[in-house]
Amino acid sequence: MLISYNCTVYFLIKITANTTHTDSFLSQVIVMLKFKSKNKLYFPKFSILIWITTLLTMVWMTYYPDRLDLNRLFAINPSQLADNLSQSWWYILQLSSALLLHGNWQHWAGNMILFLIIALPLEKRVNGFWFVLIYFVAGFAGNLSSIYQLGDSVNYLLGASGAVSGLFGAWLILFPTHKISVIIPIGLYMQKAKIPVYLLALVWLSIQIVLQIINPHNYLIVWSAHIVGFIVGFFVAWLYRVIN
Repeated sequence: MLISYNCTVYFLIKITANTTHTDSFLSQVIVMLKFKSKNKLYFPKFSILIWITTLLTMVWMTYYPDRLDLNRLFAINPSQLADNLSQSWWYILQLSSALLLHGNWQHWAGNMILFLIIALPLEKRVNGFWFVLIYFVAGFAGNLSSIYQLGDSVNYLLGASGAVSGLFGAWLILFPTHKISVIIPIGLYMQKAKIPVYLLALVWLSIQIVLQIINPHNYLIVWSAHIVGFIVGFFVAWLYRVIN
């Protein structure tokens, strides 16, 4: 039985960057998100399941003897996908499985920390089916556009950027007036500011740009995945509003 009424939920997420590349960029950020949900009893299990899955796959890829084997199985090789599909249509699943992989820990953190901030309240609003639909349809479409952009590239395509962009698009149509309170420690002082979600999206994109600058050989931003994922997520969420 589900009870529909307003409740207030708080999430406190502490992010600490200890890598030498990011020490000068970000030392500590505390993000507090306040939102209202009409479904108090719903637990956002799919958000947490996706987050844990990406964490476990990152650990797996870190310690697996031959990461290239995992890339062949679960990531996308744009130059070989057409040939692979001619042999077996099962390779189409790579367009979704690649959303659960990341190239390194910085890549994972850049996507999945902000994923938690927006995914938990979003799933509580739309429930599991629509949340999973938004995540994977936006990510699937983003990966398709990336294949078109990369052409015959032999680099493997992986990461949740297209799906996370889709969640940002869905958030903007479902929570257009909500803001996020961000508390940033500056020395001994705490600076607090309330920002709209589009500024959070800009922060997310800025982090990815910084990661590409400091690690250009292992990190490449595929902008089409972000743009297409955002648009698809927006329209799937719009469809949810129309139906519900």
